[in-house]
Amino acid sequence: MIHRPACPPRTLRTAMAAALLLAAAGAHAMSVQYQCTGRRLLTAELTPRKGQLHFEGKDWTVLRVPDKNMARYVSKKDEIEVITKDRMLTFTHGAETLQCFLYSNALPGDAPQIKPN
Repeated sequence: MIHRPACPPRTLRTAMAAALLLAAAGAHAMSVQYQCTGRRLLTAELTPRKGQLHFEGKDWTVLRVPDKNMARYVSKKDEIEVITKDRMLTFTHGAETLQCFLYSNALPGDAPQIKPN
């Protein structure tokens, strides 16, 4: 007696490829911009484990530290701490601490306002 799989091999390969693509897509971070004190822009790409920061021509890698109340990322070597909660981000580099707010044209209140004539 010949046993045939319930699904053809091609269907199984397609399903496995789709699952791998979904898993890989979840690991990538989306770049978002924060406007910090003094109209300074900070670009962040944060994942559940680590992140990349781009600020005033410098790039840093930070690792996430477990914290129940907020997302906290640090780089001890570069003296950086990033704390995110809701749309706010606190960026500390050495002795300087900046309060930053998520900046997006897609979010209400962030898009440029058209003034009526």
